[in-house]
Amino acid sequence: MRKLYFSNGSPFARRVRIVLEEKALEYDQDIFDALRPIDQIKEITPTLQVPVLQDAGRTLWSSDLIIVYLFENYPKCCSSVIERPLASTVYRPTFRWEDQLLLETINSMADSMVNLRQMRSGRNDPKLTYLDRQVYRIKTCLDWLEERVTPSGFWPGTFSVMDISLLCPLLFAENRDVFQYRDGKWPKIVEMIDVLQKRKSVIATEINQR
Repeated sequence: MRKLYFSNGSPFARRVRIVLEEKALEYDQDIFDALRPIDQIKEITPTLQVPVLQDAGRTLWSSDLIIVYLFENYPKCCSSVIERPLASTVYRPTFRWEDQLLLETINSMADSMVNLRQMRSGRNDPKLTYLDRQVYRIKTCLDWLEERVTPSGFWPGTFSVMDISLLCPLLFAENRDVFQYRDGKWPKIVEMIDVLQKRKSVIATEINQR
């Protein structure tokens, strides 16, 4: 039986719940209507965020990823005959990039709304509570990635999009003194970064100094 971890207030989880309803997919509900304590959620996802879907032996997080998974693995739609049918795919085949751009823009807006809510909801110092959780989230994500990376990257023999996507924020954090990842906890990631920093494209796109 599939299981969804979520809070009723999460707009990202609601997106997934709507798709599950539209496709008439049954699921167990693990509801926690607040910011989940770290010790409860870190074993489920390194991102420390809901929704998280468990299905067919997989554990998936990020509402975008979950929705793509549901559309690809459960194509049947059960929308009411009096309503417009649920789209058959996440992106229209001939408008893939336009549709993805729409979703990226919507996600950016939604992130800001949720961030505002979290920073305003703490009891003592909401900003400190929020920032502390972000630091912990960075660490749990790096722990998870460290187990999956090799010194030559995530896709050995290639310079992958995953490599690029990790390289850029880590170099940004280092350059801007935001986060220190060279403290010995993630040696494979550091080794990968050191190798990739010598790549021509990385050197050619060096960021400005603070």
